[in-house]
Amino acid sequence: MKSIKVLISDFQFLTREGLIKLTESTQHFDLVGVLEDREQWMEQVTQGQPDVLILDYPEHQLDMNAALTEFIKLQSSNILIVTNEAEKGHIQHLLSLGVKGIVTKRCSQTEIIHAIESVAKSNRFFCNSILEIVMTPHEEAIANCEPTDLSKREFEVLELIAKGHRTVDIAEKLFVSIHTINSHRKNILKKLNLKSPAQLIVYALESKLVQV
Repeated sequence: MKSIKVLISDFQFLTREGLIKLTESTQHFDLVGVLEDREQWMEQVTQGQPDVLILDYPEHQLDMNAALTEFIKLQSSNILIVTNEAEKGHIQHLLSLGVKGIVTKRCSQTEIIHAIESVAKSNRFFCNSILEIVMTPHEEAIANCEPTDLSKREFEVLELIAKGHRTVDIAEKLFVSIHTINSHRKNILKKLNLKSPAQLIVYALESKLVQV
């Protein structure tokens, strides 16, 4: 298996040391750096070019939003968020920013290893506790949506969105314009009676269109 280059950015000592031990003890993980100061990660990612950035992202850390969004646009590496908080609003906010994976600090070692492997392949990964929180009773209607009204092309767009592809990448992959993809997204949301891209991702996961 190809080695996965991992950069860790976590300001909490115990969590940081645990992630270091996990990556160093996993044969196909290559730890390329450890950051204690979250202000350093943008520069270090650019220099080290890891496959996965494991980033501590506390709730209400609004000053990181712009930098994180810009970083995702650059696609230097894929981001796995490790968070203490597990509120639905926080998770949906991270999804809206475009992160590939989210795990809590209570997740098992096996889940975190699988998360790193999935995110390294540009696939999405959410640990079980994250999925349980996002699929609250208020969201249960999402799981009952019937996709029968979606066209074949809309199915394709939905799957690519849920897997974390950007609009521009989906347009290139399907040989259509960005405007066309945006129109498909609006139609999908309307047909499934969903309100946001985060709900769209949850729907795709729950309907088994995307495996995690």
